[in-house]
Amino acid sequence: MTFFDSIKRGLRLIKLDGDAAVEIASDSGSTVNGWLVIFVAGLLGSLAISIKQVPFSFLDYLTNLGYSIVFSALAILIIHGLAKLFGGQSTLIGYFRAQSHAHLLNWISIVTAVELAYVGNLVGWAISLWSIIISVVVLKNVHRLSTWKAIIVALAIPLILLVLVLIGALAYFGVLSPDKFLPSNVA
Repeated sequence: MTFFDSIKRGLRLIKLDGDAAVEIASDSGSTVNGWLVIFVAGLLGSLAISIKQVPFSFLDYLTNLGYSIVFSALAILIIHGLAKLFGGQSTLIGYFRAQSHAHLLNWISIVTAVELAYVGNLVGWAISLWSIIISVVVLKNVHRLSTWKAIIVALAIPLILLVLVLIGALAYFGVLSPDKFLPSNVA
């Protein structure tokens, strides 16, 4: 399968076509194309972040690109492991093929570089929310999970991150004062 055929299937996946997820997962040619989709998503997302920095730093751009690729692969690995814990039936490579094509949606992230009255932020939020919905479709069809299990697995990482942020905020604002590094009345 060519890269453009793979993109067409990925676009069907973005439209929440579960059959496209199964087709991508079972096609061995989709592995390399999945890595290419993640790479291009990283290129565009890193450019959207780096273009706002003055002066532009190519080293920061490459660092953001590296983080994007590593964390995308790591997130796929973690979600696959969680899906397996909930009874998922796919292989890691099959799930990787389908979920990596969902990163086509992240190609739109270049729009977040636009500084027009919250347009970039709204697009970023829309991409994030739609990515979670796509993950539910992929988990349901590729791992053959029930809808509720797929929702739980897809929301696991965002919820864990939210809890960690709340714990950090409580620790900072509840125990420490923003004015002082350590409380002065500690016995």
